[in-house]
Amino acid sequence: MNVFACFFPTTVILVDDSAVFLESLKDCLDIKSVTFKTFVNPAEVVDYVNEVSATNRLDYADLVRDGEDSMSDWKSILLNVNYLHREIYNPYRFSRISTIVADYLMPGMNGIDLFSRIDDKNIQRILLTGVADEKIAIDAFNEGKINRFVKKGTINFENEVTDGILKSVNQYFRFHTEDISKHLSGSDRGPLNDPIFADFFFSKCFVKDMTEYYMLDTFGSYLFMNEIGEMSMLSLLTEHEMCRLIEVGIESQEISEEVLNKLQSRKYMLVSHERTGLLPPVSEWARYLREAHRLDGYQTYYFAISDAKSLDVDFNDIQTFRNFKRRRDF
Repeated sequence: MNVFACFFPTTVILVDDSAVFLESLKDCLDIKSVTFKTFVNPAEVVDYVNEVSATNRLDYADLVRDGEDSMSDWKSILLNVNYLHREIYNPYRFSRISTIVADYLMPGMNGIDLFSRIDDKNIQRILLTGVADEKIAIDAFNEGKINRFVKKGTINFENEVTDGILKSVNQYFRFHTEDISKHLSGSDRGPLNDPIFADFFFSKCFVKDMTEYYMLDTFGSYLFMNEIGEMSMLSLLTEHEMCRLIEVGIESQEISEEVLNKLQSRKYMLVSHERTGLLPPVSEWARYLREAHRLDGYQTYYFAISDAKSLDVDFNDIQTFRNFKRRRDF
């Protein structure tokens, strides 16, 4: 499983001309990382999805602009990525549409025609077909008009739809992560593409009660949040960045012997995630030291897992997934 630059619950659109079928299908799909919105009119879907995606898109354009103020390894892109977790203040993020599941045979507009009128090409498309439409679905898949198709009436229909939605949501965030990865030097060997880091990430950090996560810097640090807004934080530095920190401290001539020894021992690391992307003054590093643990993957990583109290977050201004679902249900 891949680690993305960010992940949060999204909205999945279900389209079929039978309202009874839609309600039955929705009741069978127990996926905690999505909410469902149903339509019986495909023309209404086109208008709704294009309006929502035009005003509420996941767009990293402002995060990946390189600037002239880059200094050595601490590039200006780091300053931009540090703003990614501000997405937790966006009350509309859970309304973003990641996937559309549509029946092929509908009056007025079939599923493939519906998909062709969706402007946002990152939205994933799953077509539901009957036996007679299977060749049409295969041709549409080969031509890139749909991402997946599921045959109605099969024994494992609900499980196949569930699996298709889960894979589609992941693909949606994978596309956006690639927008950031292509701007990171050495990203092929970085944590986002490291299977050992991914295993650690999903076994120790993004545990079952968490619903969303956000990259805090380009090294692999993340903010995690569950559906009621409780947070934890992973701080990560590579061996290269640990060496760079020590160099910065020595060159400043302000680092204390105690702090220097702790960093050189690799038993402690600096945990600081300022929105500016700048390091705190070297003379204050002692208060930012946390116990470090080692992880060997594509690179040697040092990590600390802690609460998010040290992060500049306004806990009173966060839209939680639980509140979103309650309003949606109401």
